[in-house]
Amino acid sequence: MTIDNKKGLINCIYAGGTQFSAQIEAILKAAKKDTRGIDITKTMPSDTIWHDMAKRLDTSLQSFIDIQHIEGYDAADDYSEEGLVKILAQHPEAMVGTIVMEGDTIMHITRYTELLKFFNVDSAGIEKTMHTEPPTTKRQTENERFI
Repeated sequence: MTIDNKKGLINCIYAGGTQFSAQIEAILKAAKKDTRGIDITKTMPSDTIWHDMAKRLDTSLQSFIDIQHIEGYDAADDYSEEGLVKILAQHPEAMVGTIVMEGDTIMHITRYTELLKFFNVDSAGIEKTMHTEPPTTKRQTENERFI
């Protein structure tokens, strides 16, 4: 598997089967941009891709994995980067958040609201002027009744 880093294409790497992944998939489907969702429970990126993403994010692969919820592993242990890739390959459901890439931009996102910011979505398009405008209290149509 390769990841296309062309400008304008948003790659989103996540583990499917969670409420968070359902939110990610919904955002990707609704996006008015060119997107590619990569569910690691179905298609696992190569070791090289994982190491490259960690290097670009200036972090350890451990920040992508919730080890404390995997039976038989101890979060206090010091795992090598190669060992962490193997853990992730065996337990993709332990991935924390999603990794989003577009061109040279890469982010590790753990809340869907951060993903909305990546897509430049602001409160589902709701206007933020209500606090500055007085409420409408007069009839707008014949059938409305205000008491």
